[in-house]
Amino acid sequence: MEQELIQDTKETLLTIADILYQGRVSDGIAAMNGVIPNLSLIASGIQDEALQQRLITDALSPILSAMEEEDGTLLADLITYELVELLDIL
Repeated sequence: MEQELIQDTKETLLTIADILYQGRVSDGIAAMNGVIPNLSLIASGIQDEALQQRLITDALSPILSAMEEEDGTLLADLITYELVELLDIL
């Protein structure tokens, strides 16, 4: 797994969470759209199927729902407390 990609993605995600917590929901969602290809690449590179499934089920699916609903606070919380914590495991 490309650790540099994971680290860069985590830093970008935390910046996006800050933007969302500031109430700039459309900016945060636009920035998330730029990170999704990296997340897809990271997910496809995970060898542990259970961890890969957890990433998709616990983080990515709810994040996409929050983006569709334009719920910035939920999206920021999911990024901070689900996605980044899962990326820390990798």
